[in-house]
Amino acid sequence: MKTQKPKKAGAARSDQKLTPKQQRFVEEYLVDLNGTQAAIRAGYSVKTAEQMAYQLLQKTSVKKAISAARKDQQDRTEITADRVLREAWSILTADARELVQVKVGCCRHCWGEGHRYQRTVAEYNHDHAEWLAKRSAGKAQEDFEEQGGIGYNPLRPPHPECPECCGDGYSRVVLADTRTISPAAAALYAGAEQTKYGLKVVMHDKVAAMEKLFKHLGLYEKDNEQKSDPLTDLLHKIACSNGSAFRPVQDDPEALPAAPASAFQPRDDSTLEPGEG
Repeated sequence: MKTQKPKKAGAARSDQKLTPKQQRFVEEYLVDLNGTQAAIRAGYSVKTAEQMAYQLLQKTSVKKAISAARKDQQDRTEITADRVLREAWSILTADARELVQVKVGCCRHCWGEGHRYQRTVAEYNHDHAEWLAKRSAGKAQEDFEEQGGIGYNPLRPPHPECPECCGDGYSRVVLADTRTISPAAAALYAGAEQTKYGLKVVMHDKVAAMEKLFKHLGLYEKDNEQKSDPLTDLLHKIACSNGSAFRPVQDDPEALPAAPASAFQPRDDSTLEPGEG
């Protein structure tokens, strides 16, 4: 008759069913992947939520339940880790200049005759029509002021010797047509807001995308392995310096210079002969 081998304790624990509270924790953890908040929403005490979350996430049964729930979630939503990472990579590598540009062109005086104020054709026609109306009404006292002429084009480069802008030109913000941007720029684009100062383009956080990629690639863990303990470094420095790593206070380079000796020193009565003093 064959005897059954007893199951290992680890195997028994890995097949252990979750309690209703633990199952609720798994469901809540998938919402935002925040263990502490998931524990609180699952009904654990606020004071011990962080510790409980850590303990739960170490349990093999909870790990398996989270992994299985994630797989089911991905199958339902068709959102895989690869797709999320590709989106984060697009946000990180997108060129924000595809959405918003700062363009510098000539100022109004750069190319006007004698570096005087230059109008566009439409502006010239508008101002001239107003002047004609005033003259017809007998209100125009002077001849029409041509100023710097017509032909202002903000796309022209600044004049290097312009006395008004000193060659720096005039900067303006230009927003892109979001219907024609690249896929990477579309990933970076988070919408637009109409503020009292004008239209504001909102972008996704590149730093957050970088954090997500760093965590997935394990770069933080590798970086932490390269960093040594500061206390260990200090003790090693002391050991290798033959005990000279710490200087006496009087040798401290930041210490104030010692005060000069006083001309009046306390008398040592022990050196006096009997009858003196």
